[in-house]
Amino acid sequence: MQSRLDHIQSCYRRWLELQPKLEAAQEEWRQAAGLMAELDAFYAKEYMAFNQAVENGLELDERTEGEYRVLSEDALYNAFGEQYELAWQWMRLAMQSLDPANRCF
Repeated sequence: MQSRLDHIQSCYRRWLELQPKLEAAQEEWRQAAGLMAELDAFYAKEYMAFNQAVENGLELDERTEGEYRVLSEDALYNAFGEQYELAWQWMRLAMQSLDPANRCF
């Protein structure tokens, strides 16, 4: 019995360590959602005009710090898909935690 109690106490201790990290991850998700909303608005309302202007000869400095250029064909489109997949993964995790079938009490 002692080893079982020790194990459960260890699980609880680990939960206490993870809880603030999970709360921080939620805040980071909110920040990421804000960034994605801004990128989505740009993609929906301005991307084509920027892209067309560059194709027509407008010189813009598109150098990056190593990431894809936002005017590249797929950078933002792929980012939206990645955000969508992550959102569903988070949702599935949350649903598993909330599902009464997975609860013991």
